[in-house]
Amino acid sequence: MKYLVDVNVISEATKPQPDMRVVAWLKTNEAVLVLDPVVLGEIRLGILLLAAGKRRSALEYWFEQRVGSMVCVPWDAATALHWAELLARLRRKGDTMPLKDSMIAASALTHHLVIATRNAGDFKKAGVPVINPFA
Repeated sequence: MKYLVDVNVISEATKPQPDMRVVAWLKTNEAVLVLDPVVLGEIRLGILLLAAGKRRSALEYWFEQRVGSMVCVPWDAATALHWAELLARLRRKGDTMPLKDSMIAASALTHHLVIATRNAGDFKKAGVPVINPFA
């Protein structure tokens, strides 16, 4: 089983006092973790918005050494079609989903991945299997 890791899970390890359950989960599952391009971009944006200094330098190193070496699933035509179908289904029910979350959910559906996130409710309505390493 492969896990598509959300920002709130992958970035937990960079916190001054990380949740050790999440850190242990990341270490245990390291070989089966993948990223969506949206998550990759979110992480990089967060780093780029930081002022120059020790924290930014440490995060840039972490990004290059850990995140940059992770597999990033493609956001291709099949994913775009899953995304359109997902949003159409939700809208017919009178429901919505944040744009980035819907794109991440479409990747998980396309590549048959479980999303590892703290925000399980955001993805369950998309019909994507979810695991919460914080629980």
